Amino acid sequence: MLLNFARHKFFWLLDSLKGGRIKNQLKEIKLGIEQPNSEQAKHIKEVHLKDLINHAIKTTSFYKAFSETTPLSDFPVIRKTIIQDNFEKFQSSAFIDKENFKVSTSGSTGIPFFLFQNQNKRNRNHADAVYFYDQSNFKIGNRLYELEVWRNHNKKGNLKSWLQNIVQFDISRLTAPRIEEFLEILKTDKQSKTILGFASALEMIAQYLERKNLFYENLKITSIIANSEYLNPYTKTTLGKHLNTAILSRYSSEEIGIIAQQTLNAPNSFIINHASYQVELLSLDKDLPAKPGEFGRIVITDLFNYAMPIIRYDTGDIAKFGEGKNGAIVFTQIDGRKMDIIYDSKGNMLSSFVVYTKFYKYYHLLKQYQFIQQGEKEYEVKLNLQDSTFQFEDELVVDIKSDFGDDAIVTIAYVDEIPALSSGKRRKVINRYKQSQ
Repeated sequence: MLLNFARHKFFWLLDSLKGGRIKNQLKEIKLGIEQPNSEQAKHIKEVHLKDLINHAIKTTSFYKAFSETTPLSDFPVIRKTIIQDNFEKFQSSAFIDKENFKVSTSGSTGIPFFLFQNQNKRNRNHADAVYFYDQSNFKIGNRLYELEVWRNHNKKGNLKSWLQNIVQFDISRLTAPRIEEFLEILKTDKQSKTILGFASALEMIAQYLERKNLFYENLKITSIIANSEYLNPYTKTTLGKHLNTAILSRYSSEEIGIIAQQTLNAPNSFIINHASYQVELLSLDKDLPAKPGEFGRIVITDLFNYAMPIIRYDTGDIAKFGEGKNGAIVFTQIDGRKMDIIYDSKGNMLSSFVVYTKFYKYYHLLKQYQFIQQGEKEYEVKLNLQDSTFQFEDELVVDIKSDFGDDAIVTIAYVDEIPALSSGKRRKVINRYKQSQ
């Protein structure tokens, strides 16, 4: 489409007029992600890490007690609460009076959180996004559908949306008529298009398509990228089958940026953004490296935020490391928040994936579900039904006990709605037992 080609050219012309802020970083990003073990990539990263640490020590009161020779492993692991309780101590004196950008999360962990980023960090985030979009068969200027909860604080204006060729589709209440409206928009839009949206919204669309037995072959969807939440195998497989496209998952956060993403060349593992972050995987209960093949806490050092240097930041999420192409470390699995890890009746940790598999066979009967560990052996299941009856309660309880223990106490509660968080995200698995300890 000629107009999209013009948009593409205009984007890079504008970047060129600003000194190539984005384009100049892409070559380094490509090298750092695709060949992280090359001598050149390792040298570039070492320089970035050293410069960041030196800057943090010299310009922030939180890190001033450390030495430039202090190894990264000797820096403290920090969390959102530490940053918020010591906010001014994390701010760099060299950037306080400069133009910085406030970024925030809606507080899915119960902790509203924000920090500042400097201009170069913003540029780096944009360059990272361009790289990973390219790996998803999306080109700047083409149509992008963003499925999110759109409000005044985050919604783009009409002109900006048109210039960027973005359609902002609100998913506050993703009812069947609303899904039908979305599908109708996709059918009438003849452009090549990519969809970026909450995993829970994509799951609801997948359920609708499966329930109605709808298949679309030629919607010109180049790929669909799930963000903000865990993408379960059901959604990845079902949505891909019904819309005839690749479904990819992105691991990112508003306060950090894109940390890892599945790509068309690696659709089942998460390619880590080694170029922009130092990524560690630490044990669940101590600040030491997780053992190979075990789940660990994702800990990030942001190499580019100089306004508020973030060193060894515990994201609250857990994952497993594996090896990808060229010996690069990848995430083979990302399993959501540490605070929502669940345990069987004997205290053994279980992946939240175990929970999701219990409900796949009932998706055609459900609008929503939620699994809550209320106590050591107590589990509550909330079901929001399509119709008024659910005839498989005993079967579901037996299935849950097969993994959680014969002595597990499972209760089923029927509800009219399972509210989303203020961000629009939906927590399917909650552990209230461990939170209370």
